[in-house]
Amino acid sequence: MRKQSLKILSLLIIYPFLTACSHISYMAQGASGHLTLMSKRVTINQLLQDESLSKKRYEQIAEVQSIRKFAYERLKLPKNGSYSSFVELDREAVTWNIVATKKYSIDPIQTCFPFGGCVSYLVYFNKQRAEIEAEKHRKLGHDVHIIASPAYSTLGVFDDPIVSTMFNGNMSSTAEVVFHELGHQKLFRKNNSAFNEAFASTIGEEGTRLWLKKNHPGSLKSYNDSVKKRWQFFDLLLMTSDELKSFYAVKQSENELAKGKKLIFTRLKQRYSQLKNDWGGDTRFDRWFTKHPLNNAKLAVIGVYYKLVPDFSKRLKAFNYDFEKFYDFYQNKMDLIESKKQSKS
Repeated sequence: MRKQSLKILSLLIIYPFLTACSHISYMAQGASGHLTLMSKRVTINQLLQDESLSKKRYEQIAEVQSIRKFAYERLKLPKNGSYSSFVELDREAVTWNIVATKKYSIDPIQTCFPFGGCVSYLVYFNKQRAEIEAEKHRKLGHDVHIIASPAYSTLGVFDDPIVSTMFNGNMSSTAEVVFHELGHQKLFRKNNSAFNEAFASTIGEEGTRLWLKKNHPGSLKSYNDSVKKRWQFFDLLLMTSDELKSFYAVKQSENELAKGKKLIFTRLKQRYSQLKNDWGGDTRFDRWFTKHPLNNAKLAVIGVYYKLVPDFSKRLKAFNYDFEKFYDFYQNKMDLIESKKQSKS
């Protein structure tokens, strides 16, 4: 009982949605949502012996065990009880993440908590609650974006389960999610969402490439082609973010800001149309433009998750994909930064 109480206490202070918080309802929904999920877990051993389990789900669960084993052995990610259980969900996502920016800013609005630090987004286990939070930002004149997330991490405080939303795409995307979330468990930097997400995204992408090379070499070319297009798209978005940031930095009237913002987003759509033509009409990213309004917050998400990825990837390649050296390098870097902060204080 005492161990469980300590875990719940830890749950209330972990990044990003359960940190100590003045908004009690936010803290409560995070704790309630997570514990409800945990109560529905079924161990993988039990699940694979269930005769009512579909063949497709059986194969997916078994594949995750291969992914998990590869994560420990090759990527040197934490070896613990994560992804040794499963939860079937009847919704499109496990959480909904809220990112907001000011009307004429590309920087995410930071939410800071006592002891827990600052984060660039808030996480809700209930879509309706997320929409309510988003509407609060809209009334303040902020740009808002809601991300439906297939997974989340408790940073090793709990044994994170496999959730059915992790199978929304193909197994390559599932592998990326598993490696990404275990990456959060491996290394986490307080007050730096951009570092944390880009670090984990790098582990997800590079880890998946290595996993496919070993276990599904026939799928590697398709994955590499897909990643290449994804990065061409991200580069376009990051370039647009830089344009907006430079534009917003110039002092001008509200009318000029509004017109300029609209023009830059129009230019983004035109450039995307050209990119699609270069791809022979591939429409894979059309939904990014149509599902939610195009605004600063949508671009801010890309900055948080991916802007630093090229630097991480370059460093990993320099270490010849020696993940232990890669982790040690950034851990030492983090320790040095923390030491300098403490010496100043």
